[in-house]
Amino acid sequence: MHAKLVNPKTNGEKAYNNQGSAAQALNYLTHEARQHGQEARFFDRQQDQLDRDAVLAAIDGNVKGLRATEAKFYSLVLSPSPEELAHIGGGDEAKLRAYTREVMATYAAGFRLKDGGAVGKDDLVWGAIIHHERTHRGTDAAVRAGEARPGQPRPGLQAHIHVVVSARDRAQRVTLNPGGRVSRFSLRDWQDEVRVLFERQFQYQGPTPSRSTAPSITEPNPKRNARIAERVAQLNRQAEPGQRLDAERVQRIAQGRGYDRIFYDRLRRLEGRARQGQPMDNAYHLLATGREEPARANTGHQVRQAIHSLQQTLRATSGPELVATQDIGEQPRRGRGQWEAEL
Repeated sequence: MHAKLVNPKTNGEKAYNNQGSAAQALNYLTHEARQHGQEARFFDRQQDQLDRDAVLAAIDGNVKGLRATEAKFYSLVLSPSPEELAHIGGGDEAKLRAYTREVMATYAAGFRLKDGGAVGKDDLVWGAIIHHERTHRGTDAAVRAGEARPGQPRPGLQAHIHVVVSARDRAQRVTLNPGGRVSRFSLRDWQDEVRVLFERQFQYQGPTPSRSTAPSITEPNPKRNARIAERVAQLNRQAEPGQRLDAERVQRIAQGRGYDRIFYDRLRRLEGRARQGQPMDNAYHLLATGREEPARANTGHQVRQAIHSLQQTLRATSGPELVATQDIGEQPRRGRGQWEAEL
């Protein structure tokens, strides 16, 4: 499973220009249906059948507080592999819609508010459409080998999902920028969560992500361990008692991995879960291997997920919060843009 944040400057500037109305992007996304003489059907967090105009009204009507030069929406693409599509019956649309809704809940939870508050799945304004076809590009290996022509349909299972999501929350008080500062939204973490979510939701065992071998370190790094202890202490203050971590065990895992990027990526993911009140099942396994353990045949995780969903619902129905407008992920730091980050 691959998730991508589309950069309008490098991936279809005309089709995905997001500084004005979403009309152009939505018109482009209807092309597959129009080619087959059909009416394009979108969906969102609640409805399965929406026309283009309904999605356009929702996105274009949710821009209060944004300046003319700011992004009004963002385009995401969720691309299952042919093997993943075959696993769910060749691209079952009902399953893809259900999966997309869970992905967008994860997208919301990935944002970090300055006051420590959470962004819930119901706070997002978005619409999505499923495409079942892809065409060859000039850079494809098959085109370079003379086996296909640019624009020619690719064979096999090619279903994928396009999502257009507003840059403002539903209350139009918070700006949500997935391509800004990593401290506000980690695109890499979200991409990884998207893959793990597919594996959990459909009991699919995908390939192990490729990673470089960690260097062999026999001595602990006092400075790094001190910082890790601080982060674990902060995490434990936010986590439920039964979910808290042992700092020394985490330090040993870090040392065993050579304090590599995978360890710190996964530690940051656990910090995000603690901050959002989400369960941190198999935390040590995740830190040590970089992978989630497969979902277990018990209800513990499901109960914790249900509790988290209830908490989100209570927050959403308890009335408006008196919070100041915030920009979540303003401009990317130099050299740290996330637009094309992939796992």
